[in-house]
Amino acid sequence: MNDVVETCWTSIPVTVKQFLLKFSDYDSRCNLKLCSRDDKALVDSTRYVPDVISIGEEPGRTGENSTIYLRYESLILTVTERNGITKVSTNSSIEYNTIKSRYDVARLWVEKIKNRGKIEANRIKILNFSMTPPDDWILKCDHLEIRMVPSQNLSSWLQKTIPKLKTLDVQMWKIDKIFGMDQVKNTSEMLKLSRNVSMTDEELETILAPSIAIVSDGKITGNGAKKAFRKYVENSRPGDSFELRFPIFSYFDHRDLFDNKWIREEVLTEDVNMGEYIYRINGGFENIHGVESIPNVIIYYFFEYIIIRAFHCMEPDPPPTFY
Repeated sequence: MNDVVETCWTSIPVTVKQFLLKFSDYDSRCNLKLCSRDDKALVDSTRYVPDVISIGEEPGRTGENSTIYLRYESLILTVTERNGITKVSTNSSIEYNTIKSRYDVARLWVEKIKNRGKIEANRIKILNFSMTPPDDWILKCDHLEIRMVPSQNLSSWLQKTIPKLKTLDVQMWKIDKIFGMDQVKNTSEMLKLSRNVSMTDEELETILAPSIAIVSDGKITGNGAKKAFRKYVENSRPGDSFELRFPIFSYFDHRDLFDNKWIREEVLTEDVNMGEYIYRINGGFENIHGVESIPNVIIYYFFEYIIIRAFHCMEPDPPPTFY
């Protein structure tokens, strides 16, 4: 049976093989490179963009160094450094090095996976990584996640990213001074920022993405929230979601978030919680993608702030992302 498969593969024209390789995952490409010298040359000559690249770091216990995790699709490298010895391990191998630090190993690994000088993938994740990105690193991706990096490095990571993102997810204890960057303003589909986002109404208005999930630190007002919600209603696609947390005053009426032209229907359910209001928007607006209604709008009242959520799907209501 294997002989038949091998014969079939060798008889396929090179142009067809190159086409098929576009649909092969990382493991398949690695296995094919082991088959023959010609197959290795074929794989190496065919451009490949991985689904995910991740660079992460986990703090060590008291007195111990952190552990670095490097992921390229299904391949995960664990890099530790103890007593001047750096250990690099995967599921199938372990290497020891007494010359390079764990950060040197991370830099060399990135150099190996670069695609035409860029760190390129569909999704790139920078997770708790404490190292400042080197000057020659360039990130190219559709979806970028940055989580709990040193605050002084956040702008650097964004500056290293080509500003053509579809989604940007930044999770920090506090976020400020990045809202004028093209990488943030020009994210086209979804912008998620948490927590204590020091963004003003004017900065919120410059955000291109109609779908947002933002926790304001107090600068966004009800008027700014209303404008952002209108942008979502008029520009969102089926499946897009919206979530915004902002402070309120005692005289705030959540119904002011709705445009007077919209056809609003309050949904009364038996299990609704106190301080929770559910609505549908059944028309009265023009959406550039042909959306005719927003079936789920949920408003949560808390003591000093409010959360407004909206989404198109009719699945069971998930809890709010941010509290």
